[in-house]
Amino acid sequence: MTIEIAFVLALTLAALVLFALDRMRLDQVAMAVPVVLLLTGILTPAQAVSGLSSRATVTVGSMLVLGLGLRKTGLVSAIGTWARTAPLGGKYTRLFVLCLVCATLSPFLMTTAVVMVFIPVFVALAEQAEEPASRYLMPLSFVSILGGTVTLMGTSTNLVVHGEAMRRGFDELRMFSITPMGLICLAVGLLYLFTAGRALLPRRTRPPDLSSKYDVRSFVTELHVPDDSPANGQTLAELGWGERYDVQVLDIERSDREVTAPHGDRHIRPGDILYVQGSAERLVDLARRQRLTIPGEGARQGRDVTSEGGRLVELLLAPGSTLVGRTLRESSFGQRYEATVLAVQQHGVTVTERLADLRLRVGDLILVHGKAPALARLADEPGFVPIGEVRAAGRRPRAGVAAAIMASVVLSASTGVLDIMTAALAGVGLMVFTGCVRVEEIYAEVEWLVIFVLAGLIPLGVALEATGAAQMLAGWVVGLTAPLGEVGLIAAFYLVTASMTAIVSNAATAVMLTPVAILAATQAGVNPYALLVAVMFGASASFVTPFGYQTNVMIFGPGGYRFSDFVKVGGLLNLILLVTASIFIPIFWRS
Repeated sequence: MTIEIAFVLALTLAALVLFALDRMRLDQVAMAVPVVLLLTGILTPAQAVSGLSSRATVTVGSMLVLGLGLRKTGLVSAIGTWARTAPLGGKYTRLFVLCLVCATLSPFLMTTAVVMVFIPVFVALAEQAEEPASRYLMPLSFVSILGGTVTLMGTSTNLVVHGEAMRRGFDELRMFSITPMGLICLAVGLLYLFTAGRALLPRRTRPPDLSSKYDVRSFVTELHVPDDSPANGQTLAELGWGERYDVQVLDIERSDREVTAPHGDRHIRPGDILYVQGSAERLVDLARRQRLTIPGEGARQGRDVTSEGGRLVELLLAPGSTLVGRTLRESSFGQRYEATVLAVQQHGVTVTERLADLRLRVGDLILVHGKAPALARLADEPGFVPIGEVRAAGRRPRAGVAAAIMASVVLSASTGVLDIMTAALAGVGLMVFTGCVRVEEIYAEVEWLVIFVLAGLIPLGVALEATGAAQMLAGWVVGLTAPLGEVGLIAAFYLVTASMTAIVSNAATAVMLTPVAILAATQAGVNPYALLVAVMFGASASFVTPFGYQTNVMIFGPGGYRFSDFVKVGGLLNLILLVTASIFIPIFWRS
């Protein structure tokens, strides 16, 4: 082993550890990798920036824009609205049909877009069936993931493996080359989820109202402003109670009117009755320092925050939201949206204190209080999914145009008239020039994290190959699986890929293992496409943890799941799909 190989392997391990620990942003770690490789002289400048011009990066970015165009024209939302009210039979038949609808959309849209639209639909379906959402949302995520494996454009991991394979001269895979294998896995997954898997699905009963779910009702207290309070005459922004005491003023009641979700420029006057949310200790400290009075018998510490003009809405933070990675303070949430965040659920844990400094993540559930018009505007913001509601179709009546463009992309790529990257780029141009999506929306709403992760990690794949590290890893895998033959080698790559993608980004896993798979196939005399497909399907087998795939993160909060739920339901599904892949991949891609 040379010093260069040892360094590249150590850098790869360090990147994987940082990904798994989730202490630093994924794209931040990824973009640091080519810089390190460039400074150490392992890569040339051209190789260090090869990820930016890679076919995989360009194709994935183009597909994200195409999916955005379909959402912006209201096509996907219209399907979601139809799915909520269409006469589809009994509750289980309805669930099965809607899962099939999601599985039909996922091969042609990014899976996250499908799940983002259908979460409110499945929540409403669970309420109609008088069952907990936990019985419905996991099938939504799992079926959408499996549906994405039916075509090359269904998931970013398929496009990454395809693009990296083409760069190395393996260009025989077409749009529907993996469709037979994908349909088999989809059928196996559906059979499991509606038989044994359904028996394993948890029952996480939602509280009867949002205040109880987030336990915020007991933190809302009535405070009176006497004549001698130092708060008199000052605005809420000047007082800065959120920063100083970690409390939120929800309402101001005066003799003449009530002010719900007051702005920061609202002045405090003598005689005002404030309804303030925070911990008991903080509220007592605020009252003492500002000389506010806490009524005795008149206290309404159990006050319903939805009464007297205020409303609550529960929002899911989706990929592409401008709040991801930022705090409420940094985003000026209250001033921008004229609403107040009462609580946040992160990975099932409710946070009600120091919310202004809480860094938000994809999949967070946010409980927001405000007036109905402000909440309606907030729910229409990109990157927010209102739980329990289905958004109306978009304002631009170009759904037919967007559908025709997407169909043209699929048709031209599947017939070989254009390769996938060219077809996708042409589709982006048509989406923009027909007004289906605006350029500023692309900048604001496309999930750039995926793009930068690919741009940073593709050079790592180049370094693994250039230094001989990939060849060495391939030799180890081939040597360990030699007694098991071709099936054992395919199973090993599927298992390693599925295990890695459970703790790190699936795109990162695909980038790192693609060159290793090609070299291992060459050394073992196996059809390279068999191992490439094993990496594709293994990278999408993100069922055993809630954090391996973004759709699992998105359903974690609304479903009230625990980590163990994914291990129990998804772990068995992973094993079944491992056996399925080991049997059928050698049949479709013979040596």
